[in-house]
Amino acid sequence: MKKLLSLALAAAMTLSLAACGGGGGGSAQSGGGSASGTGGGEAKDTLIIGHYGDTPNFDTHNNLNDNGMRINMVIYDPLVRMDSTTYEIKPCVAESWVISDDGTEYTFKIKSGVKFSDGSDLTVDDVVFSMERGMASPMAVPSFARVKSVEKVDDSSVKLILDGPYPEFLFAMALPTAGILSKTAFETMGEEAYLENPITTGPYKVAEWRVGEQVVLEANEYYHMGEVPIKHVTYQVITDSNAAVLALESGDIDAYVDVPQSSFSRIERDEDLSLYVGQAFAMNYLQLNTNKAPFDKLEARQALAYACDKEAILYGVLEGYGTAADTFALPEYLGYTDELTKYPYDLEKAKELFAQAGVDENTVIELYLYDDNSSQIAQIIQNSLREIGITAKINRNDRSAFEDAALNGRFDVLVTGGTFTAPTIDEVLYTITHSSQMDLLNYGRYDNPEVDRLLDEARVTLDEGEREKIYNELLQVLSEDMPLVPLLWRTKNIVADKDLKGVTSNPWSFYNLYEFSWS
Repeated sequence: MKKLLSLALAAAMTLSLAACGGGGGGSAQSGGGSASGTGGGEAKDTLIIGHYGDTPNFDTHNNLNDNGMRINMVIYDPLVRMDSTTYEIKPCVAESWVISDDGTEYTFKIKSGVKFSDGSDLTVDDVVFSMERGMASPMAVPSFARVKSVEKVDDSSVKLILDGPYPEFLFAMALPTAGILSKTAFETMGEEAYLENPITTGPYKVAEWRVGEQVVLEANEYYHMGEVPIKHVTYQVITDSNAAVLALESGDIDAYVDVPQSSFSRIERDEDLSLYVGQAFAMNYLQLNTNKAPFDKLEARQALAYACDKEAILYGVLEGYGTAADTFALPEYLGYTDELTKYPYDLEKAKELFAQAGVDENTVIELYLYDDNSSQIAQIIQNSLREIGITAKINRNDRSAFEDAALNGRFDVLVTGGTFTAPTIDEVLYTITHSSQMDLLNYGRYDNPEVDRLLDEARVTLDEGEREKIYNELLQVLSEDMPLVPLLWRTKNIVADKDLKGVTSNPWSFYNLYEFSWS
């Protein structure tokens, strides 16, 4: 089960996920102009929203593709939802829950009157069936890795039993990998037919799928949270972001998810469009190989931190849309602290510490990476190191070669990053710093008994005040020992017709369309 948890978190590092029903926070930038979305004052009943790729399927338990989960977000409801502004867990299919004193049992009371999209009633048996299917599905491990068993308590309650205390479990249950299926429809239709036209409790249902082109959704007339404001939604595949901006400007689509920062100024000049930008649970960082020279020495690790011009990276790579990072937690995270060892850009200090670690002009530091953003970051670091007489070699490979080199320790520095499913320090740090994770994402072979102790202790500490203190200490220890160099916290965005209401930024770029309207 611990292996499954590690796989869950490893999968989560590459994903952006969201939960049922949450609203997002962010900054809107819009102007006046003609009401292109209202058509003569009469509210529209359709929404065309673009994104860069298609879904592989409509299976809540077998889809870790971000485009697919964006759609599963609005056709499936999970037990609970997370508010994407406050990160508060709120009811969805479950109206309430009770946690056992030891933190290993979660009993959910199921909301009465919930119906599936075919008009049939949801029962506890459907919930048990869905939880058991999720437990058996490798792609659903972000939600079910710690679930040992599920029990029907009575006709209105279900109990999930974990393999140990897991304070972040409700976040896991809010993910799109934990949706509820109709047991009767699944068994009657068969899996293949069901997943082509799933019977679910979400605000929308699938009407049409043109593979590689678009998914058309219709409002679920039986939705348990009330009438859906926009009755018809099309998710349009537009792989070229420049073409997407043109489609927005011409009114061919009403919204597009995650336009490049290079298009922001153009969008902001268009009076008929609004740009919403907000914090993402995503960051860029350096992972150092602490198992080989030179980064087996503390001085070399700290020197590299001083040699990273985070402001240059922020504006050169993200055009200023993001935040320079000093630690692996945002202020909103339980346990965040600003009382850290910090490393302002200081090449003289970096040169001094590198010399103490035996790094000189004969040393070549390899920066290993696989994507465009990381390549840009590496070039900025390479230039800084060159200024103090140190050679950095950029080694760019495809994703599989990168992962192979990382797992086998054939690198000095990984220029990498992650997108996380929940606002928790455990998820951000456990798999990349705990010594038990060296066969997964602890590529740097970092082994610090104090860090292990703090991570393990936090996982079994249910009192939030005590867990906050543990995380404070953990962040302080890591800031001093510097096995990883935090660089940037990233943003997410959505551009929409200015008349589309209820739109806010979302940290995963997964939007609850039930909150959108034209009036």
